[in-house]
Amino acid sequence: MAFDSIRRRSFLKGGAAAGTVGLTGLAGCSSISGITGGGTPELGLAFTVPVENLGSLFAIEEIQEQVSNLGSEYELSVTRNESTPDSLNAMAAGEVDMALLTTVSYASAVRQEAVPGNISMISTDFWDAHPEWYGFTIFSGPDSGITEIADLEGTNVGVNAQGTGTHAVLEKGMRQENLEFGSDAEIVELPFPTFIEAINDGRIDAGIFPALFAVGARGEGFNEVYTSQDLWDEAYPFAYTVASNNSLDEKGDAIAAWGEDLDELVEYCYENRSEVVTLAAEHFELPEAVVDGFFLTNNDYYRQDITIDTDRLQFAIDELVELGFVEESFDVTEYATNEYLP
Repeated sequence: MAFDSIRRRSFLKGGAAAGTVGLTGLAGCSSISGITGGGTPELGLAFTVPVENLGSLFAIEEIQEQVSNLGSEYELSVTRNESTPDSLNAMAAGEVDMALLTTVSYASAVRQEAVPGNISMISTDFWDAHPEWYGFTIFSGPDSGITEIADLEGTNVGVNAQGTGTHAVLEKGMRQENLEFGSDAEIVELPFPTFIEAINDGRIDAGIFPALFAVGARGEGFNEVYTSQDLWDEAYPFAYTVASNNSLDEKGDAIAAWGEDLDELVEYCYENRSEVVTLAAEHFELPEAVVDGFFLTNNDYYRQDITIDTDRLQFAIDELVELGFVEESFDVTEYATNEYLP
């Protein structure tokens, strides 16, 4: 089954409405104003998951002050959307120049030319399945008896949305045990922040957890059913910053200045982790213990190298074709570049 049709319908949705940012509020969306003004190029950046998407930290004033170019070489507005398709819609409408995407949304957007002039990947946000760092993990309730992939037969499994990168991880695991969603188990679409409650009250039996929400799953004593490291022998890039090609043509110098700032931001976060954890928790109204429980620890994804590894990126795209999430592969070197990074 190909999932391009699912993604195409998603791209045609309207933009998300404004909401608040909290741990349970992450199921909604919000708009976060960055610094504005005149005299320098203005850039717009859209993200989906606060903190987990590194670019979201550009919304924090105290962190803005730690980078060299913001405010002089470019102005920045940072917006949170409910989903990556919403971010692509905003990019297609010319409302933002850059967005945080995952592999499936990137591949689908390239193939469908969802943004006029198409898009280019300009940095890596994080990798999945790294042997020393967090990989997407499927958890079940502590008394469920579900402890391995085969136990998922006959169950309801939670995912944020079908046709996504997290769905691809689920699909890969099921195929490994010759199981199929729809006949051997059922997919249930729910927002990630509701997964723990949904498992505890029996609406779902298991779910796939990003790093941010895995903190709560571990705290509840949930069973680790399997991880992406159980499925792939090597890490692969999972999330990225992309820019519209039109923006790269019109604001290339400003985007390169942002790329320098992104490199500085990553270094600053690792060198000042405790401070950044506190700032991020306060700004996004998240429990500090949750942010501290994963961010920039081994319970977080591998994210120290923001450059694009086109060989592993090509592997990831080809894997999505094999899994049926993308109809045809393409040469990623035509839609990805490290030119805007220092």
